[in-house]
Formats: sequence, structure tokens, C-alpha cells
Amino acid sequence: MSKPHILIIDDEPDIRDLISDILADEGYSVSTAENGDTARQQLGQQKPDLVLLDIWMPDIDGISLLKSWRDAGTLQFPVVMMSGHGTIETAIEATKIGAKDFVEKPISLAKLLQTIEQTLTQHNNDNQVAVATNWHVFEPIGSSDSTRQLRQQLDRIIQTTSNVLLVGDSGTGKLNVAKYLHQSRNDQTQAAVITDALSWPEDALQNTLNSLWQNIQGQSGLKSIIIANVDCLTPQQQSTLAASIKAWQSQQLAIIATAEQDLKWLLTQGDFQRELYDLIGEVSLALPSLSERAEDVPELINFYVNFLPDNEQTPYRKMSFAGQNFLRNYAWPGNIRELKNLVRQLQLLGNEGDIGVNEVESLLATVDQPKQSQSTPEWYGLDLREAREAFERDYLLHHLNQVEGKVGELAKVVGLERTHLYRKLRALGINAKSLSKAADKA
Repeated sequence: MSKPHILIIDDEPDIRDLISDILADEGYSVSTAENGDTARQQLGQQKPDLVLLDIWMPDIDGISLLKSWRDAGTLQFPVVMMSGHGTIETAIEATKIGAKDFVEKPISLAKLLQTIEQTLTQHNNDNQVAVATNWHVFEPIGSSDSTRQLRQQLDRIIQTTSNVLLVGDSGTGKLNVAKYLHQSRNDQTQAAVITDALSWPEDALQNTLNSLWQNIQGQSGLKSIIIANVDCLTPQQQSTLAASIKAWQSQQLAIIATAEQDLKWLLTQGDFQRELYDLIGEVSLALPSLSERAEDVPELINFYVNFLPDNEQTPYRKMSFAGQNFLRNYAWPGNIRELKNLVRQLQLLGNEGDIGVNEVESLLATVDQPKQSQSTPEWYGLDLREAREAFERDYLLHHLNQVEGKVGELAKVVGLERTHLYRKLRALGINAKSLSKAADKA
């Protein structure tokens, strides 16, 4: 039986070395990282059985790193936070995000070893399969023609074992549909893993894919690997993924991939490989934007009005018909995700009683109001990493507007290879397609 592998992420070399030596003496396999970038490299090379994560680091704090793993669906290992004096409340907050436990600095080695052993035992008991048991999965909601057609198409796909490609704008519910497909094809005990291609390493991708495969090997029934953002893969990553999928073809495995960009169009631009497209796109399904199914908005609002109090303990506040009608005519650039966030915001921070149309209008006016120009850029008040991201986002949005949302033209202007540019835009939350649509309407 292989040794449990523990990754220590801490910017203090003395602490890293001390914990590493102790754990090695206890029979664990150990690797270390001094910051977020090194941690990503280590995770790309070998999946740990447990991560010891410091809260404060120079390039990214441990809470943000934990959130990034959770939001990307790559938190497939237990995390124990390490917190100094004055950060215990933060460490406790981290357990709500996904951390399993925390230890306080200065670290008691006896307490640390006990926490590691208990966490590994609990994780092994809870994760005999890689599928999450707490998924909130539901079929597409709504009575519009496009939503009814989508449900009918999914009903037919569920009867097959085909690889499926889900294409749609950001926030249209691609990940929910992917989970729905997997669970509808199986029962709750069947294995699935979720991974975000944006988090994949440039090099050593084969190790990451091998780890994904190992997570679901040995399970009965149709296994699934859900891969988000396949349209952001570099050419090298595309080749590696295609080779792995071909190697898995003799197994009971379904690939469910998601993309924002139309892969057929990327094929014509030379930015996506035909072989990989044919492998993952045995069935391709387009998800409509919320603006294309405006009649579904009241039904979605009422769903989240009830869903959020039940699952997130937000205060229950139903929305008036006037508020629902107002939102039917809203553009919804963030699609279903934006609608869900809007309902959550109104329930948590609004007044008591029903949500009225004035409250909805006021919140949207605050969200959409353009920021006043400032003599000093706002990112001067941020740390270096956040300032860099703010500048890059502003810079790319400026040039993307200049080229009317055309990513190919943007790549020429900013001097980036197009596939890398797609990854950068996605990481910064920039939806080039929405800008292109706006330019077409102008």
C-alpha cells in the first residue's frame, strides 16, 4: 500500500522543513511549496492525499487558494489550515469553504499528527467514490420552447454512453447540466470527477489526467470525467488530452466537456484540434442564454427564492409580480448565475417582507452604474497580484471593445497567441462573446 502523500504549503522555510522532516519520519510521502504558484505546479505533478495550507503567503492567501480549488471543482483532497495568532476566526471560516480542520501556530507536533491521521481516516471513509454526495442537481428549469427542447434532448442523451460537449455563455448552467447528465445515467454511488482545464498545468498534464483516471478506476457503472473550459486548452494540452481519451476508450467512461466558445469556429481558426473535437463532441449541445428564454425568468426566480433559504439559510423573501416582470425585460449578461446572485443579494441585504420592484431597480442601478473616472487608478490601493489582474482586465476590455469583441483581432493587437488569450480572458472573467453580440446590435 502506497504512503499517503502530503503537500505542505507555507512561505516560512523553517516551518516547511520542520513539518516535512517530522512527517517523513512518520512514514508519509511529503512535498512542499512556498507559494501559490509552486503549489499549482506540485498539484499538477501529483495529487496529494492531504494538504497543509498556511493562511498568509506573499502571492495569494490560503483562503483565496482554497476558494479557487473549490470553485474550479478541483478540491479533491482534504485541506487542513495552519493559522497563526489572530487568524483562528479566519481558519474557522475556512472550514465553511471546504477545509476539514485547522491547527494553530506555534504548531504542536502531537496535535498536528493527530489531526492529519483523523482527517485522512475520515476522508477515506467519506470518499469511497469520487462523486460528491451533496450536489444540488436539477434538470433545466423553465417552460419556454428552448428549455423544453433542451430537456427533450437531454432525455435522449441520457439513454446513451456518448461523450457530450456542452456549449454556452458563462453562467448558463453548463456545469449543472453536466452533473445532471452524470447522475441521470447512474445512481448516487457511481464515480465522477470534475476538473477545470484552466487549472491544468502547462507541463506535466499527463500526471493530472492519470490522477483523474485513478480517482474513478475500479467503480462499477458508467464513470464520468467532467472537464470545464476545454476551449481554453493550449495545443499541447489538446494533444495530451486526446491521447488519454483514446487510451480510456475501452473503459466504461464518458467525457462531459463544457466550452463557451464555439469549437467548430475554433476549428476553422486553427485553434482547436479536429481529433480532440471528434472525441469529446460525439454529441454537442448548445445551452441558450437567459436573454433568449426570458419567459423562464419568473420560474427561475421562484425556484431560487425557495432553494436558497433551504440550502444556504438565507432569509425567505418572495418577489412581487412587478419585480418579476421587471426582471423579465432585463438583459442578464451573467445569465442564470447572475439571477441566482441577485436573489441571494436581495434576500440577505434587503428589507423585510416581499421584494418590490423599486428594490430590484435600485440594486441593478447600483450594479450597472459606471464607475466615476479617477485621477489615481483604483488598483493603486490593491496588492500587487490584484492590481496586476485589475490592469490586465481593464487593458484587455479596452482593446476588446476597440475590435468589437473579435478575439482573433485582439490577439494581434496585444501580441498573445490566441489559445493563451482565451485562457487569460476566461481567468479574468471577460466574456468576449457578449461584447461581440453588443457590437453586432449597434
